[in-house]
Amino acid sequence: MVFQKRSYKMLKQMFKFGFMVFISAILISGYSFAQVSGVPSKDIKKTTAKSMYPLFTLSPVAGIIFPMSELGNNYQAGFNGGLDAGVRLNKELGLYAKTGYYSLTDVVEGAPNSSYIEVSAGPRYYFSSKNLKSTFFLEAGVGAYIFSQDAYETETGSIDRKSNTNAGVNVGPGVTLQLSKSIDVILKSKYHLIFNDAGTRSFLTALGGLEFKF
Repeated sequence: MVFQKRSYKMLKQMFKFGFMVFISAILISGYSFAQVSGVPSKDIKKTTAKSMYPLFTLSPVAGIIFPMSELGNNYQAGFNGGLDAGVRLNKELGLYAKTGYYSLTDVVEGAPNSSYIEVSAGPRYYFSSKNLKSTFFLEAGVGAYIFSQDAYETETGSIDRKSNTNAGVNVGPGVTLQLSKSIDVILKSKYHLIFNDAGTRSFLTALGGLEFKF
């Protein structure tokens, strides 16, 4: 019963956070549009005439992980951080690779520390307009998720450190907000599904950071 209440509370927080992130992105996008709309079309043509692709990006990111379903019965919301590397091939299509660390906070005090490390890659599809300084995108990835749990002591003896690797997939939307020609703010949310012998484990992440363009 306690786990159910905690899971319900966690899901409420998750949806509130995701809602606030994307409302903020929409508001900022509107502001960006207002800024750009006054630029003469002649200047826009000069800017877009030069090919900017392929465009390489590097993004340090950090945020919150929300364990769901079976994973949510044992863990609370925790911290996540990582590094995205990408290449935008043209206006609509890009590729990205991601390494991420996900800290799992056990619902039981004094429980051993647990975490996931993600290594994944996949396509990224962009929805953009020449009149906007912000760009929405949808990305999906597949890769490896490494679960680790520290060694700990029990009344009957000691439990060794656990570590195992399983395949997983992820998908989610995001937005980049231009700060300058070489730096953007990046915000995104991802759903992660991990496959193992006992079934599946899932969690949702909401994160943000800076995207450096080369």
